[in-house]
Amino acid sequence: MAFLNLKIRHLATPVALLLLVLVSVAGCGSKSSETNEAQSKDVSCTTGLASLQKVPQNVTATGSLVADKSITISTRMMGWVEKIHVVENQTVRKGDSLISIDASDLRAKKAQAEAGITEANAVLANAERMAVRFEKLYAEKSVSKQQLDDVLTGRDRASAGVKMAEAGLREVNVHLSYLNIVAPVDGVVARKMAEEGNMANPGMPLLMLESTDRMKVVAYVGEKDISSLKAGDPVQINISSLPDAHFNVPLSRVIQSANPGSRTYDIEADLDNADGRLKSGMFARVTVPVGTRQAILVPQGAIIHRGQLTGVWTVDEQSIVHLRWIRLGHKMGENVEVLSGLAGGETLILSSEAPLAEGDKAVR
Repeated sequence: MAFLNLKIRHLATPVALLLLVLVSVAGCGSKSSETNEAQSKDVSCTTGLASLQKVPQNVTATGSLVADKSITISTRMMGWVEKIHVVENQTVRKGDSLISIDASDLRAKKAQAEAGITEANAVLANAERMAVRFEKLYAEKSVSKQQLDDVLTGRDRASAGVKMAEAGLREVNVHLSYLNIVAPVDGVVARKMAEEGNMANPGMPLLMLESTDRMKVVAYVGEKDISSLKAGDPVQINISSLPDAHFNVPLSRVIQSANPGSRTYDIEADLDNADGRLKSGMFARVTVPVGTRQAILVPQGAIIHRGQLTGVWTVDEQSIVHLRWIRLGHKMGENVEVLSGLAGGETLILSSEAPLAEGDKAVR
């Protein structure tokens, strides 16, 4: 009998343990269910819509400012740079002296040319007196026609000698003008590329002169956009380095030949620079409207941020809220364009009285 009771106890123990485990599991499941039910709650919310709308389609290009006129100053004569009369960023007027190049040789040639003119005039004066005398002698039949013709020819040659000497002097004066370089236009000395004492050679850059009353933006667009643009299209230009530097002007030029290296195309727009704020090399952003396109827009108040992620709370047909991750585009007034994550037409949470969690019910 004792053996039988012991055996029954050994059999009962596993059964009791199994029952205890089942009860514990059931208790845990009930508690988890109660917890899930507690996490879902009704939250009073205001809602809006993700709308599919037509928005302006723009071509955006980046570029830089350049002077409307940029002139490289050089000389046609070889010589030592004797004096530079200007410094960088100096404003000059048309005709102001910029650079003087040593003109010792040409001054000597000028003196020779002037002496040649004096000599040629003396020869001409003598030839004219001779011609007058021979004309009288010919009238008196004291000299032959051949002798008169020879004297008149000498006079003509003397006259031609004077003209040749004067032409030589004019040539020397032209060469001298190349050595005293003056500003061809009003502008600003943008860059100095020579120093006093340097040897100046024909065509060698000495100064860079810019006319800055007007500037132009040169921007670059790709192959897929160039066919959408034409001269006269309105463009919006933003100079980010200056406050309130926004311009609405027509596109002045569209270059139809691509830059060989970058395979981009140049577009240009002219800007007034009466106040002098615009400087060569400043970064510019150009926006050209080319039509409209369909876009999904959501109110800015619907956007939430979680670290590096951006999302919105959407509301389904049962008023249950779900977090949807999205990718944003440009701001458009009080709305933001959504590039991916929404199809348009979704109901969105704009604000709520309490923090939302997945599965909450929106009460509107």
